[in-house]
Amino acid sequence: MKSLLVLVVIATLLWVNPAHSQYTKPVYISMPSAGNLQHLALAAAKFKGFYNEMGVTNAQLVFLRGNAVNVQALVSGSVPFASAFGPSMHAMFRGEQIRIILQIFNQIPFSLITRSEIKKLEDLKGSRIAVTFGGSTYSVLIALLAKYGLPSNFADYLSIPGDQPKAAALMQGRVAAALMAPPADLHLLKEGFKRLIYVGDVFKGVPFSALLTTAKVIQEEPDLVERVVKAVTKALIFIRENRAGGIEMIMRHGQVDKETATSLYDLMRDAYVPSLTAEGVMQRAELEIATLKERPNFDPKAFMDDRFLKSALRSLGR
Repeated sequence: MKSLLVLVVIATLLWVNPAHSQYTKPVYISMPSAGNLQHLALAAAKFKGFYNEMGVTNAQLVFLRGNAVNVQALVSGSVPFASAFGPSMHAMFRGEQIRIILQIFNQIPFSLITRSEIKKLEDLKGSRIAVTFGGSTYSVLIALLAKYGLPSNFADYLSIPGDQPKAAALMQGRVAAALMAPPADLHLLKEGFKRLIYVGDVFKGVPFSALLTTAKVIQEEPDLVERVVKAVTKALIFIRENRAGGIEMIMRHGQVDKETATSLYDLMRDAYVPSLTAEGVMQRAELEIATLKERPNFDPKAFMDDRFLKSALRSLGR
């Protein structure tokens, strides 16, 4: 009888204080492709054991080619977390109950890679440029053209999802340019192609990637959301404040050598800031709105939930 009473007490404590338990079930976090540095914090939290530390012992990073596919997986409930910030905006414009819980990369990491003879953006008029329709590369390119005063029909656009297929199209001469993210463009630079524009230098401080979930997941499993946000927040702080460790994470995630990882870290270090602001979300939304015929009625605060980030920063002494 005494043993039974002890078991009942333990079970009661676990029920009323689930923070002491662990999530052993698979927790899927999806992203468009492996190796992209805008998603480094999600991978670093895995490499450094931060998910485990927060009690999420079976965090699984999954790669679903194309941002739109990741948004579909999130909205359908196939994954509880995803990082497909730009295309998710269009779902939010339609009223889908997606929630932004953490900005994980506050810089636009794309480069416009071209043949060596291209000297300026205007030289690409009428050429074929590789992008991904429904993905961030297309919306960012349209915003870039607008920034330079060029119309959206300035060039022909060929939809090629994924950085590696875009690189192949350039090598085969099927396109004259492609919008790509490091480190996938490094091989092309060694082959004589050039980085005509680094978009992060044009649009300063615009959040590009974020950790997303849904209102349903927040309602049903707020403790899980808090744990995952805390793990990724800790990873962001680690990357930004630990140069050697950040370089190592880039080497592992991007599959690049130390020299390359060092140059990428120095280029992108300032992007790894755990934050979430209505101003930042609206800046990102504007890049997507530029591709639409009609401006949507969008309130960024309606799709944000910063409680988990605030809690994570407090618990990490920030």
